[in-house]
Amino acid sequence: MARNFSNEVNTLEEKQLATRQLKVVTTVFILVTLIAITAGVYASMVGHNSAYGVFREVPWGIIISAFAYMANMATGLCLIAVIGHAYGLTAMAPLGPRAVYLSIVAIVAAFMLFGLGIENPWRMLLYNATSPNLTSNIWWMTTLYGTMSGCLFLKFSFQVTNRPNLSVSIGIIGAVAGVGANNNLGGLFTVAADPPIWYGFQLLIFFLASAVMTGAACIILFTFLAHKIRKQRLVGENLEALQTAGTIMAMMLAILLVIIISRYSTMFFSETPEPGLVAVLALLQGPLAVNFWVAEILVGIVIPLVILVVTKIKDPQAITVAGCLALLGAFFQRYDLVQSGQIVPKFSGWTDSGAYLHYLPSFPEYLVVLGGFSLLGAGFLLGERFIGRIFRYY
Repeated sequence: MARNFSNEVNTLEEKQLATRQLKVVTTVFILVTLIAITAGVYASMVGHNSAYGVFREVPWGIIISAFAYMANMATGLCLIAVIGHAYGLTAMAPLGPRAVYLSIVAIVAAFMLFGLGIENPWRMLLYNATSPNLTSNIWWMTTLYGTMSGCLFLKFSFQVTNRPNLSVSIGIIGAVAGVGANNNLGGLFTVAADPPIWYGFQLLIFFLASAVMTGAACIILFTFLAHKIRKQRLVGENLEALQTAGTIMAMMLAILLVIIISRYSTMFFSETPEPGLVAVLALLQGPLAVNFWVAEILVGIVIPLVILVVTKIKDPQAITVAGCLALLGAFFQRYDLVQSGQIVPKFSGWTDSGAYLHYLPSFPEYLVVLGGFSLLGAGFLLGERFIGRIFRYY
């Protein structure tokens, strides 16, 4: 039986991707993921207040930011996978199978980060099924992400077994569930009692646009890498698909820039409570200013847009560089969004806490976040190696 399984694996495996270098990289990714899980389990044993840099006033740290980032990416990849079916954008067809697979890997990584980022994840698993709270954003978010995950698994299996009609139908259902889950993720912030920087429907639009942008940037990066490790050029329909994804990414980057300008400028010309203005100032000129101006705006939006406009979204290398920068900026968007809403003291002026609270991620937190990205990298390489034939479009 073991010999038969080995033969099946050898049949599936692409020998050109079974090089020593790629095996070493994959092994490193897997080891880092295991170390991250160990760090998360250790934090659960000793308590998050001891192992992580979080505390009562700042309960959400960089791990929750990474979860939001990875979940957002999974939603975007799901939308990219079905957008051609839903709107007839056939140029995106070559990206579909790989986008579905990467969306599955990304949502698994997101769930891992979420499980290691909250102190009692087993309670969520238990009470989510036994005592559902239909008024809870977290209940809807986890349920809808679970629904999206199930639909993605089914869609992928239908693609493998060549049942396109079922694949399209279940993919659209998964995309709807993903959008709903993404909106409930944004709703965790917008319906919060405080702080005011999280108020407003604009945040929901921001999350949706960011999801599509992140999904497009992710599929661009991994499609480019898939051809690179096979030493193949991006030509024909594959190149056209990459350029179409680059166009979608450019549109979403422009929309994000407009939303960011609108959100923060209106806070100075409306009846925003003082803590909201203090939180905005933390981004504009306070402790998060470097993250905001350099990582979010310059690296994450302006430079990618300039690259895409100057190259007219023709050069695959330039598109990939823009996608990498956009992905980096998107991570800082999540981190700054989460932290700007927490570092403003709730009772400013009544305590000696200063203008802002200070949060610094701990070493175990960095390990857990790194493990989430390592899981994504390992999933990509293993997928290309063993089921990469499904992703090909020639």
